[in-house]
Amino acid sequence: MNKKSRWINFLGGIDLIFTLVVLILIGVALLIFNQLDFVFQPIIVIISSILMPFVIALLLYYLFVPVIDFLEKYKVKRIWGVTLLFLALAGILVGLVVIAVPALQEQVISLINSFPSFVESISDMVMRLVQNIPASDQLDQIIQSIENWVGQLPQNIARFLQQGFSGLSSVLSGLTSVVVTVVTAPIILFFLLKDADRFFNGFLSIIPPTWRTGLIRVASEINTQVGSYIKGQLIIATSIGVMMYIGFMIIGLEYSGILAVVAGFTSIIPYIGPTLAFIPALIIALISSWFMVVKLIIVWLVVQFIDGNLIEPNVMGRQLNVHPLTIIIVLLVMGDLLGIFGLIFGVPIYAILKVIVVYWFQRFKEHYNKYYGDIDGEYQVHSIEDAVHSKGKEEDLEEYKEQAEKEEEMESVNDEEE
Repeated sequence: MNKKSRWINFLGGIDLIFTLVVLILIGVALLIFNQLDFVFQPIIVIISSILMPFVIALLLYYLFVPVIDFLEKYKVKRIWGVTLLFLALAGILVGLVVIAVPALQEQVISLINSFPSFVESISDMVMRLVQNIPASDQLDQIIQSIENWVGQLPQNIARFLQQGFSGLSSVLSGLTSVVVTVVTAPIILFFLLKDADRFFNGFLSIIPPTWRTGLIRVASEINTQVGSYIKGQLIIATSIGVMMYIGFMIIGLEYSGILAVVAGFTSIIPYIGPTLAFIPALIIALISSWFMVVKLIIVWLVVQFIDGNLIEPNVMGRQLNVHPLTIIIVLLVMGDLLGIFGLIFGVPIYAILKVIVVYWFQRFKEHYNKYYGDIDGEYQVHSIEDAVHSKGKEEDLEEYKEQAEKEEEMESVNDEEE
């Protein structure tokens, strides 16, 4: 009877019934929401319209908030610090538009004009390679299909352009969404940089007092984890783009500006991004010569070596504390679930969930120690900071070793007495 009472108390007693009822009601509400989605469609549209500008503003917030905090330490009011930052960013953007855009525009126009000859060169190269291979009938059919596809490519492009006018409304809708994002994201960023503490304190005021300490610690750790990751990835992507541009210019690779911009943007995605950026550069190098391919590979290896051994260890450090295999699995899963959004934001989402799960597991261990620690031994409970960064695991391992040695000594003493 005592064990049953202990187990019921461990589960929460009567609170367990209320929790199950609440979960059932939430499930029923979700079912109704799914059946009456047309009623909530305007809410979904509003949320989807706000989501992208807010996400972009949040990314830029983590990048620029250290600058505002630094200025505030030197008695610069936050409003003036944010204003100076926006003026500086506007000047940098104007400079980039004046200097970089014309060069990139010229390369983009040249690439578009040269695209048919690129396709023809690649198809001729492939045909020459496969002609020397003893091919079966199936291989001949595959080659014939490729030839037909390449031959019909100009007609398909023309047909696509002709049919594009029918989707003019969707194009205008997408253009409107981009304009809204470009206009609203800086506004959201301005108020985040200026009033972030006020927003958090307002949210904290509606939370029950007993939860506030835990919420502050979890929010602080999430802020550290996500902030360090976002800042690190943006710095790494920028440095890779700059190094790629310098390397491509040295070896004389065509369209070095476009390829460097692509390499910088795709490097935001860990591990997968550099591979994606290598493919277009390899195609351009193949069209030029095999010697250019060798030079491209050398540049790529040098950039990856510098990034992996100098930039990433100093920029990222071990703040995120996520194994590379875990990152790859997260990218595969989130990419399948959320597409490009999941590839870019999958790791930060994982970091947020990790902090929350680790915090609740520490609370579970405290709850377990309260009811079963005197029977089965107590868990070691660590702070959320040590648990997330795995600082407590070494202490646990040492304690387990000591406990095992004591048990072995006790067993040996008992054997000798017997």
